[in-house]
Amino acid sequence: GSGCRSLLQFSGILASEIQTKLQLSWWNDLVKEYFTPKAVMKLTLWRDSQRNEAKPFEIGVPILPRFFLVTTQSGVKSMSLSLDGARERSFGQGHSVVECVAAVWTYRYTNGYTVTLRGPLTVHVIITATGPGGPAAGAAGQTLKFEDFQFDANMHDKYVASDAIVGVRTVAVGSPGGRGGMMTPSPGNGGSAQLQAQQQQQVEEEKMWEEPRVLIEHASLPGEPVNAFGIPQATMRCLELAESVSSMADLIAYATETKMGPIGEPMRFLIYLPLSCAKR
Repeated sequence: GSGCRSLLQFSGILASEIQTKLQLSWWNDLVKEYFTPKAVMKLTLWRDSQRNEAKPFEIGVPILPRFFLVTTQSGVKSMSLSLDGARERSFGQGHSVVECVAAVWTYRYTNGYTVTLRGPLTVHVIITATGPGGPAAGAAGQTLKFEDFQFDANMHDKYVASDAIVGVRTVAVGSPGGRGGMMTPSPGNGGSAQLQAQQQQQVEEEKMWEEPRVLIEHASLPGEPVNAFGIPQATMRCLELAESVSSMADLIAYATETKMGPIGEPMRFLIYLPLSCAKR
């Protein structure tokens, strides 16, 4: 459906490796193009891929560009979404829902690591009025945008490219292409020699199907770019800070409205909030 196509277009842009992704303005434009002004990305992360400790985040449009920028600045050169088995259903006029129970959000890092977050994805896609242009644009004056984007990363996996492993490589003795592994028959009667020859032939046949083994002396791996929840630590700090600021939104709005200083503001706000709620 059109919602799946819009998601795949968004994934294709995330996968591009361009220097402008290190600029906040680039992410501002991308979020503005694909998300509605009131859209929310709900992201749930689980510690060490175990369902013991979770960190749920609700990322609004004002924070989304910063979320993507900080992630990119943390060494992510590209991201992509895999939607195998995704289904799209109509939720009303100009409103569809894309659901994928086994979505994969892949992060590729400059140091050779690839981290995949896996879990269910649900995205509400709506038709909004807009001007022409942009890859998300559909019919004239209309475009598809994400209203609600929810991803539960139940598990995450980490892989590292073999080229990122530094060390002196040698082919293991006995591996295909390596030296050694030959059995020398010991002197004895003919029956024993024949048995040893059969054993030698069996060993050689088994080795034909073995995968080659490479030994790396004093191997060195790049440091893991993610924390126990599968994302860069800088990204985690960004989300936690945004969560704290969001929780103080009412206080900030009240301070702006009353034009009061920060010293006595918290106490005044604590008195004001119950009174305002009682009047509603």
